Amino acid sequence: MNGFGGPCTSNSACRCSPIGNTSKLYTANCSNLGITQVPITQPDVVILLLQHNITSLTTSFCPSLYILDLSYNRIQNFSDGAFANLTRLTTLNLEGNNLDLDKSVYRPNVFQDLKALRELNIKNCTSKDIYEFPQRIWGYLSSLQILRIDVISPTQFGRPFRLLTSLRELDVSGVTGFCSVGAMTKSFLINMPNLEIIDVSACNLRSFAADALITQRNLTILNISYNERLTFVSFENLSRSLASSKIKVLKANKIHCTFGIGTFLQVSDIIHFQNTTLEELYLDNNRLATLERNVPKILPPTLKIISGVQNRMTIGLYLLEFKFLLGLEKADGSHQFFTPSFQKAREAFLCQNPVSRCKNRNDDYSLKYEKIEEEFSVPHFDPEISFPRNFTHFILRGVGIRTALHNIHFKRDNKLAHLDLSQNPITSFTGPFEGLNQLKYWDLSDCKCPSLTTFFFDHTSSLKVLKLNKNFLGESLENDTDGETFKNLVNLEELDLSDNQIQNLPIKIFKNLRNIRSLNLKSNSMTQWNVKIHHLRNLAEIDLSRNLLRKLHGKAMLSFSELFKKKTSVTISLAYNPFACTCESKNFIHWSFQNRKYILDFQNITCTLDNGTSIGLQSAAGFLDVYCTNYQLVTFLVSSVIMFFVVITVTGLIYRYRWKLRYLYYMTRNKYRLSSPLQRDTFAFDAFISYAEEDGDFAVNESIAQLEDLRGLQLCLSKRDFQPGTEIAVNIAEAITKSRKTIIVLSDNFLNSYWCMFEFNMARMESIYTRNGKDVLFLIMYRHVSTKTLPLSMLALVESRSYIEYPDDPQGNIVFWDKIAETCSRPS
Repeated sequence: MNGFGGPCTSNSACRCSPIGNTSKLYTANCSNLGITQVPITQPDVVILLLQHNITSLTTSFCPSLYILDLSYNRIQNFSDGAFANLTRLTTLNLEGNNLDLDKSVYRPNVFQDLKALRELNIKNCTSKDIYEFPQRIWGYLSSLQILRIDVISPTQFGRPFRLLTSLRELDVSGVTGFCSVGAMTKSFLINMPNLEIIDVSACNLRSFAADALITQRNLTILNISYNERLTFVSFENLSRSLASSKIKVLKANKIHCTFGIGTFLQVSDIIHFQNTTLEELYLDNNRLATLERNVPKILPPTLKIISGVQNRMTIGLYLLEFKFLLGLEKADGSHQFFTPSFQKAREAFLCQNPVSRCKNRNDDYSLKYEKIEEEFSVPHFDPEISFPRNFTHFILRGVGIRTALHNIHFKRDNKLAHLDLSQNPITSFTGPFEGLNQLKYWDLSDCKCPSLTTFFFDHTSSLKVLKLNKNFLGESLENDTDGETFKNLVNLEELDLSDNQIQNLPIKIFKNLRNIRSLNLKSNSMTQWNVKIHHLRNLAEIDLSRNLLRKLHGKAMLSFSELFKKKTSVTISLAYNPFACTCESKNFIHWSFQNRKYILDFQNITCTLDNGTSIGLQSAAGFLDVYCTNYQLVTFLVSSVIMFFVVITVTGLIYRYRWKLRYLYYMTRNKYRLSSPLQRDTFAFDAFISYAEEDGDFAVNESIAQLEDLRGLQLCLSKRDFQPGTEIAVNIAEAITKSRKTIIVLSDNFLNSYWCMFEFNMARMESIYTRNGKDVLFLIMYRHVSTKTLPLSMLALVESRSYIEYPDDPQGNIVFWDKIAETCSRPS
């Protein structure tokens, strides 16, 4: 490649690439480079692409070229010897240049060296003026098999075209170029009798002669689409013309205007098709509303594919006759009553098909329909839907089904494998559909359906692909906690539930999908994933992208991990979920990093920090290790300090109010709900004597003798009146509550006794919280006690002189006991 600026051409900007797995032959792509001269190529370059560049041909090409693409340049003429020595060239594309179809441009010897040329494209070049068509150039192209050319005159294919004995395909379509034929007559193609493929679409055809194609005995594919004024009126002559051909494919899309009344296909239109070997018939976008009875029967038994997309088909008796098309394999009736774009509305004024008297008069049609009704008796009606014996594909996308799909029966001998009911506003998938024993593909997507029963798929166990995306099945699936919806789909390999407003899926929803390979659940509203999938051994991909997952929980990660161990080729998509970069999601972040080879596009998945910043999952793993460690330490220290202060505070409060709490506890336990017989003074005892065991002789013997025997008081004494078997604290609380006064026999022994102090504090609480602040305590200074040893609460009583000292002399004792009796007696 020495001497060249690039690896295979003289222009370094050209892109060179090897053909196939070897590096012996190359393609040089010099398109869209703005170059004005044809680059010189090396001998190992066999394909040269020069679109959108040069304005003229002044340099000869390397003779090693097989394919030369000069389309969409600004070439206006050919220099002498422009294609000299291109004896190996098989394909020449001159489409989209300024090369008018005139003999002044296409001089007689321009193609003389193209002995091996098989395909020539000179379409979309003429400026559509009237030219003197070049006739003498074709004698050099005896090997030509495919010709793509504009039609400037219906007579341009004269006798010189008989020299193109190898020509098999003629493309004069006005879709990609210019074509104006008008009437299709026998003379138009008479000089090309060996054609197998003819494309005369968008050629402004208005009529078809009965013998127009009678010489085309090898014809297999004919495209007459986009000739809006041709109409079905031409079908009778067309079918007659094709009777002696080998026709396999007929494309007659949009041979009626876009707007107007509905069309009606009659038996007479297609009567001669029964003598053909037609296999594919396309009648899209023809305003076709109905068929005359027996039209399906007249169609040839060889017909395999029929398409009637974007028509206005209504339900009629003709539908029941399609079962007679024994060879039919596929029918496409999608997008009935399709509304064209507003931009095409102008066609309503520019294109109007004439209404044929014999075809579209309402009275004639009504008579025929009435006759059909008479001939079609009710007993022939079969409640089971029957298909042709070889029928496998049925497409009814966007036909306006606005009802629930209830129970439907199909004859069990059908072979239907592909059913498309997508883009229909179905109100409920109720079912079941019975008899579809060989159905493999079912498309129910984009139906906006809100309901799916658990028995809808009960009789479709053969399904391999099920598309339910773009519906509203979230609630139905969430309520199926036992996983009954897909229980019989044991052969299903692909399930699409994307865009279904799913918020949560039950654990068992996919329990029986043992052969599932692909699960698509993207574009839903799931906040968590708890579905069991580790048993799905054949699962290869699962898409959870574009949901509302902030993290995967432990069970979900464990389930995925088990699946990864069993099947290393499985992938999971988690992109476009609002994952959180928090310490709570730390385990998920680490899990995702460890299993990143199973997660699609892991490098571009992000999570969001508390401050709103987004970072990649890979960076988040290391960040959270540091952040969460410090965060946990700070949290522990702060929590410990708070707990310490709480404990101190609570302990202080408990200690401060310890006697109140004890009092409330025992009062509640004994069911004395802070109430007492104080209001009516109905106490059981006049006084409860609280004393230390060491002072018992005085507290018991003398108090009984002086207060009970001599002065008539009723005393409560622990040794005598406490109920055996009851807790001492309960007895004390009950004694204080039932006594008008509590007499404290104060001494050092009393201060050292736990139960004595308990009795004192309980009596004090009684005074404060039950007796409305009235004094309950009566203090007897039985033995002198130093004020230093007294508790503060008791010291307050002593300092307020709310006590009486025991005199221990005969005269003083009388006054002492009288004073006690006066204090404890019931008021008059």
